[in-house]
Amino acid sequence: MRSRLLDLATRPAIAGTVSALILRALTLASRFLLSLLLARMLSPAEMGQYGLLTATLAFALLAVGLEFYSYTLRELVPATPERRARIIADQMTLGSVTLLAIGVTVFSAIAAGWFPARLAPWFVVILITEHISLEATRILIITWRPVRAYIGVFLRGGIWVYAVALLMFATPSTRTLETVLVLWAFGGVLSIAFSAFSLSDLPWRELKGYRPDWSTIREGLRTARPFMFTAAGALVISYVDRFVIDIFVGRDALGIYTFYSTILIGLLSLGGSVSHQFLPKVIAGYAAGVDAYRGALRSFLWSMLVLASGTVIVCGVAMAPMLSALGLSTYGSHIGVFYAMLPGIFLRMLADVPSYALYAARSDNHLLLCNLGSAVVSTLLNVLLIPVYGIYGAAVAGGIASAVLFLLLVILAIRIMRKARREPANRETVGLPTDPDMLYP
Repeated sequence: MRSRLLDLATRPAIAGTVSALILRALTLASRFLLSLLLARMLSPAEMGQYGLLTATLAFALLAVGLEFYSYTLRELVPATPERRARIIADQMTLGSVTLLAIGVTVFSAIAAGWFPARLAPWFVVILITEHISLEATRILIITWRPVRAYIGVFLRGGIWVYAVALLMFATPSTRTLETVLVLWAFGGVLSIAFSAFSLSDLPWRELKGYRPDWSTIREGLRTARPFMFTAAGALVISYVDRFVIDIFVGRDALGIYTFYSTILIGLLSLGGSVSHQFLPKVIAGYAAGVDAYRGALRSFLWSMLVLASGTVIVCGVAMAPMLSALGLSTYGSHIGVFYAMLPGIFLRMLADVPSYALYAARSDNHLLLCNLGSAVVSTLLNVLLIPVYGIYGAAVAGGIASAVLFLLLVILAIRIMRKARREPANRETVGLPTDPDMLYP
């Protein structure tokens, strides 16, 4: 029996799956550790500044990448190694142009006094390393190297957190926001180096004298346009509240809100990781017919319902004792904000089910309208409620926006399923939706 179990565990497919899950779990655990570490080591005002920095980074990464990967991933799957190298080269060209534009914007913001000059260099370095390593991870996944992809994710978003935790506990003088940013950038550099090694088997020498194909880049931008606006809507729902809180309530209150939202965005990322495992089944089900489509979505829904319910209940029960044990009384005095935010995260996690149902059916415009509509609702409610109710208003606004998003997606997904019963399924392949790693603490 032992030999059979050993043989089963050492099979490449099973070993690879287990390795990917372990790496993913360590990366997600590091996000939770980071939120506790920052709350313990930094003042609420510094925590608030960190919240603004990460929110700005999320939007900057979208502006740099432009969701162009939604086009390149579809092209990479059937391409020859030579063609893959050219596709990646074209994407690198576009990224270089957008990075230059974002860099100019950042330094203009510094000159206008809108961005802290002491953090700007690290922000730009992190932006560059995050963009390159994120795109490399996506390429490794689509070229069937998931374990290497998740090693890159762990280097980019996990290992440096454990390193900074050890450093801050050992050396009190390093308990600064700059220390976090330095090690964050170093983690990105490690991820890029590992990804470059993993992709070194492509025929890069064949690119000598190659000129970017601007017609292909323009075509890719047209393809990516709806995904870009959809991702922008999702980011607005997740992060617009931080900017409004900073304007109307203050940096200390933003620090408290950032602490709780960091933990909940980690839960959302966990849900996104699980959702991605169901995506191929939903796509295959849609291609196979309405019964298979409904069956895949039913299995997906029950899995997400169990995951979302379990994580929300555990967090709700454990948060108060944990804050008390760690001596985080400043955050514990506002724990009601955390409880008010839980329903919104619960609905955001469940929203992946109707969202993927629409995505598999290529209803990109419906996804776009749902996310932009919810983003508008979120922005308006935050502007109206935060000046009156403070960070509690932000929690309520987020919950209502999440409910609007979920209901719109469910209504449209039901319409798609009814339509699929009457019409033959579209059997074209589709790419990947927004990567959950786009969401930052």
